[in-house]
Amino acid sequence: MSKKSQATADRGKEARKRTPTFLLELPLQVNEGQAARLRAHLEAGRQFYNAILSEGQRRLRAMRADPAWQVARAIPRSRKQERNAAFLRLREHYGFSENSLHEAGKVLRVSWLAEHLDAVLAQTLATRAYQALNRVCLGQAKRVRFRSRGRGLSSIENKRDDTGLRFVVEPAEAGNRGYLLWKQDELEALIDRDDPVVTYGLDRRIKYARLIRRRASSPQAEGADREGYRYFVQLALEGIPYYKPQHTVGQDIIGGDLGPSSIALFPREGDASLTQFCEELEPDERELRRLQRKMERQRRAANPDNYDEKGRIKNASWPPIARACTARRPMRSSPWATP
Repeated sequence: MSKKSQATADRGKEARKRTPTFLLELPLQVNEGQAARLRAHLEAGRQFYNAILSEGQRRLRAMRADPAWQVARAIPRSRKQERNAAFLRLREHYGFSENSLHEAGKVLRVSWLAEHLDAVLAQTLATRAYQALNRVCLGQAKRVRFRSRGRGLSSIENKRDDTGLRFVVEPAEAGNRGYLLWKQDELEALIDRDDPVVTYGLDRRIKYARLIRRRASSPQAEGADREGYRYFVQLALEGIPYYKPQHTVGQDIIGGDLGPSSIALFPREGDASLTQFCEELEPDERELRRLQRKMERQRRAANPDNYDEKGRIKNASWPPIARACTARRPMRSSPWATP
């Protein structure tokens, strides 16, 4: 191999080198037109995902119905290479692999689906479908779940940040704003530059972007569209996450003993400690007894016929009382109340 070819190969290996990744999530500002287009894109993604899942399931069932599948399963696990080779031949024969489903996606992404989904987005959906099917193939799951129209597709992601669904940040002189670009839409992200976590994350290289749709409390909630959804962008960033000054990471090795209500720590240097879980939630017995006496007085005042002349309870029905329910509410909601 020539020196030039060797240098090219070395650069390719360096480009494929894995680097640590962390996530940063930002809310998006969308108007009604943008929200309608996002819903259409996600609906197209849902139907494409179901089509890939159906095709992969057909291939998986055909592969398992082949007598060679049972022959491969009968090979002892101690003969690992022979067993893996037998299963690999079956996967190649029936086209049950991630790359094969990518090729199937090229055939299925036609007509109106191609108008909503880029080729790279289709590949990520095909990869998601393959991972679900592969868990069934390996016995880690019993079945796959198709996405119904009501359940929908709640997220979609890209593989890189130079085409299709991507996030761009304006330079400081242009306003330091950020946008999620998809098709003809520019979805502005709400960026708090005073937050050190956000500032630290946006200074890192963006690997890819993920669009997330979540159900809001109501259609009238802030940032929700007319169907009650809110949209977020999740950025996969290169590097390690930001550590706040109050959350410093130590270098010492310690031992810990976790109990049902406490934890004991034993550092190599320094004093040992015994900490009670949720010390601030210790029951307030006086307040609890006060609420119980109040409920008992209300119960006796509303049901005098349920007590005998000595004040003892008789067997009788106890209808709910609005005042008693009102008194019981703070006791139930208090952090020290028992279930």
